[in-house]
Amino acid sequence: MKSIGLDIGGTNIKGAVIDDKGEILRTYIRKSNYYVNDYTKNIVEIIDELLNSCNGQVEGIGIGVPGIVDYKKGNIVSCPALSLVNFNLKKYIEEIFKLKVKVENDVNAWTIGEKYFGCGKTCTDFIMITIGTGIGCGIYINDNIYRGANFEAGEIGYMPIGLDAYKYQCSNHDFGYFESNASANSVGKKYKEKSGEELECKEIFIRAEEGDEVAIDVVEEVYKYLGIGISAIRCIINPQKIVIGGGMANQGEKLKNEVKENIKKLIPLNTVIELSKTGEFGGAIGSAKMNFIKC
Repeated sequence: MKSIGLDIGGTNIKGAVIDDKGEILRTYIRKSNYYVNDYTKNIVEIIDELLNSCNGQVEGIGIGVPGIVDYKKGNIVSCPALSLVNFNLKKYIEEIFKLKVKVENDVNAWTIGEKYFGCGKTCTDFIMITIGTGIGCGIYINDNIYRGANFEAGEIGYMPIGLDAYKYQCSNHDFGYFESNASANSVGKKYKEKSGEELECKEIFIRAEEGDEVAIDVVEEVYKYLGIGISAIRCIINPQKIVIGGGMANQGEKLKNEVKENIKKLIPLNTVIELSKTGEFGGAIGSAKMNFIKC
């Protein structure tokens, strides 16, 4: 049997097909704004494309969505990145494709992918943090995803780390204080504020390596915010390891080492940091895996 998984991000939608033995059969990627703001049309077309490559025998479809998700009902409670509120994606997709559908928070889905295919294979307790358009967190405790009382566990993008957070007016339809200061989006925003030039996150990191003083200041500030946020999570959860994924994880060992050094300056607790081994399709793979496990 095969399973289809989607990882819906603010920038890209990624898809994967896996079989019940854990083999990754196909991956697929398309821009989230392929149809401007018609995200559901985009999702349906990608699923159709992946289904056509499966030749039948599909167990189901798993979808990871950024934001707060009632995974039992498949309802998107709030998704600022896609401007979706109280939308039952499970029902919508099941009515079109007549297949079982599971909908989960995107980072929880990636956490499942990391558990079965990456750094979490030997762990019973670990944290998955993704840093991209926003910042999210998957909490894996006692061999299970921890979702919280209202499916809001892991919404670390809202963490008010610093007194300036009192000045930041935020609702659950906006990006939070932490991710507004430590995500890939924040890198571009901070650079534009300081230089007047609009650049993508990866270009700013390149400029920092080349000695651009504004870029260096921005990157160091973001690393400091990440150090504060991840230190707080480490103090509360005490996981075996913290895994970092998402677009900013492409900075590799440089990011990992800078964040670790900042954590050491803040707390006297041993903190294991690793980079995701599932790569850019970790969320899609984890979403597909949901159809083969109890979660």
